Amino acid sequence: MPLQTTVIGSYPKPESVPVPDWFKAGPGIRTGQEGYSAQEYNDFRKDVASEEELEKQITRAIREVIQEQTDIGIDVITDGELRRENYILYFCRQLNGFDFDNLVKETFRNGAWSGFVPAVVSEVGPRDDRPFVLEEWQAAQSLTDQPVKVTIPGPMTIIGSTANRFYKDRKELSEALVSVINREVRALADAGCKYIQIDEPVMMRNPDIAEDYGIEHVTRCFKGLPLDVTKSVHACCGYPSYLDQTDYLKADRTLYNRLATKLDNAGFDQISLEDAHCPTDLSFLSKFSHTTVVLGVVAIARSRVEPVEEIRGRVREALRFLPPHRLVLAPDCGLGFLPRDVLRAKLKNMVAAAKTFPEN
Repeated sequence: MPLQTTVIGSYPKPESVPVPDWFKAGPGIRTGQEGYSAQEYNDFRKDVASEEELEKQITRAIREVIQEQTDIGIDVITDGELRRENYILYFCRQLNGFDFDNLVKETFRNGAWSGFVPAVVSEVGPRDDRPFVLEEWQAAQSLTDQPVKVTIPGPMTIIGSTANRFYKDRKELSEALVSVINREVRALADAGCKYIQIDEPVMMRNPDIAEDYGIEHVTRCFKGLPLDVTKSVHACCGYPSYLDQTDYLKADRTLYNRLATKLDNAGFDQISLEDAHCPTDLSFLSKFSHTTVVLGVVAIARSRVEPVEEIRGRVREALRFLPPHRLVLAPDCGLGFLPRDVLRAKLKNMVAAAKTFPEN
């Protein structure tokens, strides 16, 4: 059997989808993600003339994204997160407690990113009894027989992308978010979703918190899931502000080595790690004795297309420390920055490389 392949989450939004996109710069507003304001989505919602027509546009685009991934040969696909302004704020908008009317400017990611974000001003919790991520997944899964992976932001990443003006500290807010996320995750599993990914790149920015309670809280987000659901955690080193940016302050990749054992013992089925943007010493992979590693083998913010043989070389290195049945190939992170032709070329090469393993 060849190595399995997947994607992490986002896809570039086509022009036919009018939903604001933090990967793109608005004219005269900002450069890529830097300076993004949640007000852009607020304004968009005010101008939606027909919810029915918007839904048709989004569904059409999701169908195309799903078909493209299927045609390329990706094993576990996503809907491209085309409904979302970004992978974090869409989730917060569905909850009580977040104030999207009075945005505050905050700086995050160890000073690498700033923007206008909502503040937590009251108790965080679901607005009603209807799980909202479930509807998103069901709409995508109805378009294909391929398994569709759903992605949800984790507590550390939500807290590291919003402003806390209510809870006494991060841990107390994290406890509230664990409860909300677990509700969504259990509803997905009950409905038949087999691949659930929690995005926690901020654990790479705050390893002390990750070790103290952050990793444990992600484990609790998955509490109650049956064994046939793949529980995945994505922990990349951060998006840059725009395609081919060279001076963005990424998280320290050596922290993978520091956190590996704790992550391996946390009960996750898969841990998704970045490597293609800046390859590092992969010997830390030997610390994963239970968990499958989803390894980033194509960069998501660099327009250069990795040749098949280059990807194969990196895979060979990873297989020095992991058995083939516990290695999955993926991009480093979401694909929202990439032009579609570049994206297709990268994914095709990734799939072609995967099919050559295991080697005789």
